[in-house]
Amino acid sequence: MPTAQNVIKEAISALHALHLKGLGFRKDGSTWVRASKWPQVINLQLSSWNTADDARVTLNLGVFVEELRQALGESPLKGKLKEYDCSPRARIGQLRPGGQDHWWKVTPLMPPDTLADELFAELADHGMPWLERMDSFEGLAREFEKEKTYFKAAAAFHLAGLPSEAEAKMAEALSDSNEHFLPRLQRIAGSLGIPIRA
Repeated sequence: MPTAQNVIKEAISALHALHLKGLGFRKDGSTWVRASKWPQVINLQLSSWNTADDARVTLNLGVFVEELRQALGESPLKGKLKEYDCSPRARIGQLRPGGQDHWWKVTPLMPPDTLADELFAELADHGMPWLERMDSFEGLAREFEKEKTYFKAAAAFHLAGLPSEAEAKMAEALSDSNEHFLPRLQRIAGSLGIPIRA
């Protein structure tokens, strides 16, 4: 008798063969990467509470922007690109109406192609449009604004050539910062030439 894990494994293969491969994504395990202006990443995440009879999966998405990592003083990527290396990142539930976390329930009797089709339907409706919106530094900055990650928004606005917006977001980041994060913010602002107003 198949297990829920067998169904998930077959669904991952079907999702790739039937849907994502044709869109230019390359598969590595349960992660897909598409070469673009900035690499786009999709990852299928398994619940840590999965059993042979009852499992849950969800989808995570991200965009990898090397210029942003450099602007934030982060170390270069080592090894294969993973979803958690990306910024911005999103869970599929955040992108659906209502923004609630969303997991698919998987049982041993679920047809793998059905799960693959359901996963791709959500990607097509909500995931791919989000990835496509993350195609400019200003688009990244607006996403970071929504997340209230103001120091990243400041860096992205700076890279977009929008200095007044960068300064405003850095001011918000500084006003929200605790004393431990403040030195890093000051270093980022200084390295990017974003003025800090007293």
